[in-house]
Amino acid sequence: MLIDIHTHKHAEPDQGTLAIPNVIVSKDSVYRTPCSAGIHPWYIDSDFDLQFETLRQYQSKDGVIAVGECGLDKMTSTPWEKQVYAFEKQIELANQINKPLIIHCVRAYSEVFTSLTAKQNKVPVLIHGFAKNWELAKTLLKHGYYFSLGPNILKGAMTEVIQNIPLDRLFLETDDKDTKISEIYAYFCRARKLPLEQLEQQIMLNFKKVFNYTI
Repeated sequence: MLIDIHTHKHAEPDQGTLAIPNVIVSKDSVYRTPCSAGIHPWYIDSDFDLQFETLRQYQSKDGVIAVGECGLDKMTSTPWEKQVYAFEKQIELANQINKPLIIHCVRAYSEVFTSLTAKQNKVPVLIHGFAKNWELAKTLLKHGYYFSLGPNILKGAMTEVIQNIPLDRLFLETDDKDTKISEIYAYFCRARKLPLEQLEQQIMLNFKKVFNYTI
């Protein structure tokens, strides 16, 4: 089975694929599980308390397996202080309910780490849509983080990351693109010179370990 760990396409996935739709609180509703649910830094409501209570309610549902995507983004118009507050509240929630965090990070890796450290985060952290270089990946790996690579790898610019990333820290995703997850698996296998079956098995093991969800 192929696992698409993060998608904004909420339609039923192709046969043989487990797709984890991301629910953006105040924009989407939980109607298919398993899924993740969080408050995205682009979509923080003026009434954050109500939005956060909605997130709590979503997280109480069976099959909501992660908090996020949440995080920090220096390219959005959302005020920075508001982003940090929303992100740190979600870190606290994830640790209270013992669910992993799915992180959205744009030009703010140092600040994301600062918030995770300040809140004494203990749950697994997955950096979704990672599209940076191997040097940054090595630094993040030292903190025990997981990575999800998406359609960006098809552009051929992430060969060093693909060839070096530990497979036990890896997930793959389609995010908001129309690319099939099977294409991303196939590309990764070609670039890493890896049998597809081995990659499928390892990502399934990672999924069970990080998300504590039985398929």
